[in-house]
Amino acid sequence: MVNFMIAKKYEKDTESKILEAARRVFILKGLDGARMQEIADEAGINKALLHYYFRSKDKLFMKIFIVEFGNFFPRLIPVMLSKDMDIDRKIRHFVDGYIELFLKNPFLPAFVIREINRNPNLFKEFVKKSGVDIKMLNSILTTLSDELGLAKREIMHLLVTLVSSCIFPFAGKPIIEGVLFDGNEKEYRKFLEERKIYVAEFAINYIKQISKNK
Repeated sequence: MVNFMIAKKYEKDTESKILEAARRVFILKGLDGARMQEIADEAGINKALLHYYFRSKDKLFMKIFIVEFGNFFPRLIPVMLSKDMDIDRKIRHFVDGYIELFLKNPFLPAFVIREINRNPNLFKEFVKKSGVDIKMLNSILTTLSDELGLAKREIMHLLVTLVSSCIFPFAGKPIIEGVLFDGNEKEYRKFLEERKIYVAEFAINYIKQISKNK
């Protein structure tokens, strides 16, 4: 029994080491540029052992996606359903959480867009595995609809706009960093941090405006 527990801990530690190594390589090279040998070297293991844990680069990527979104959504949902937090704080929390997720994993947006287009049904399975409950999403729509006095469809537009505003600066990095900032990574990073405030304030002002016009 003791030996079994030691073996399981070793497997878990090795898998964690591989995932962290893969994350570092993906950040530097992206999904298409990364190689399994580079990930094995970064993790300090041989390629055969890497393939034992993860048979392909895509499976590694999927695992990181499931882990990261699985950590993110459970923290987000109680905030959005909270009756003790006003909408301004909810919006700021939502935007800050999404942008921090992508700052930590800047390769994820391109992966998400690719997988949505390549295999929508498989992508839905990834989302479910990461802990996103469709019933819970409907509860969020209902809660925000009641709180703001807006139709559910309007809440959908609001949330999709927020998510899009958070994702595009990462997915569109070649345009934003390469063109707007002439390849200056430091300024691009500063711009991403500024998005936390800008996107949240834009949404908050939009909500105030449409509520006033009701």
